[in-house]
Amino acid sequence: MTDRFAGRRWRARLQRLRPYLLVAAVLAAAGGVAWTVLETPVLGAHHVDVRGASTVGAEVVRAQAAVPDGRPLARLDLGAVGDRVEEIPQVASVDVRRQWPRTVVVEVTERRPVARLAGRNDVRLIDSDGVVYPPAGKPPRRLPSVELASGAGPRAEALREVAQAVAAMDAGLARKVREVRVSSRDAITLELRDGAEVAWGSADHAELKADVLSALLKQKATAYDVSAPERPTIVP
Repeated sequence: MTDRFAGRRWRARLQRLRPYLLVAAVLAAAGGVAWTVLETPVLGAHHVDVRGASTVGAEVVRAQAAVPDGRPLARLDLGAVGDRVEEIPQVASVDVRRQWPRTVVVEVTERRPVARLAGRNDVRLIDSDGVVYPPAGKPPRRLPSVELASGAGPRAEALREVAQAVAAMDAGLARKVREVRVSSRDAITLELRDGAEVAWGSADHAELKADVLSALLKQKATAYDVSAPERPTIVP
């Protein structure tokens, strides 16, 4: 009788403790999951997937990203990784994200060169925003070169004007341009590969000027003027 009574008391006590035991079990499981995610390499960075680095090269991006092998993904500072990759001169922007369970994706957008700036000892490229940067390898062929006159104004502003003008051209038209000369903000001149010259004017209305010039080039001439694209002229 005593044993039976003690058993009932024990079962009743377990019944009362069951909610607390369940909570304790859940907390223990959650703690184990958190420890696995935050403190162990089980869900760590074991692979860096580089995308978009056709010119720079994936290995260069991985080295610059410097993602610690095995660092838990949940604790990885994605912003710091992105900042390091953006220090690569040929990279315009970067997106870094986690890809569970073990991968970091680094997707870069490379600068698109529209012209080249020849220095005394090297060649620099100019992207569509007017940013000057070194080529990752051999410079692309048939990019127009840029010549800045001493009175062209602030260098950065002049290069933005050039970039805006050339970026408005389609690939076929841009390949016909040998050189872009900047005398002032409102005086951009193109020298074509066939020897003809184009008075471009300022970088304003660049897309319209590019369309007008493409149409004018169907007529052989020694000079074209699209500085006022609504009233273009040609010199035979």
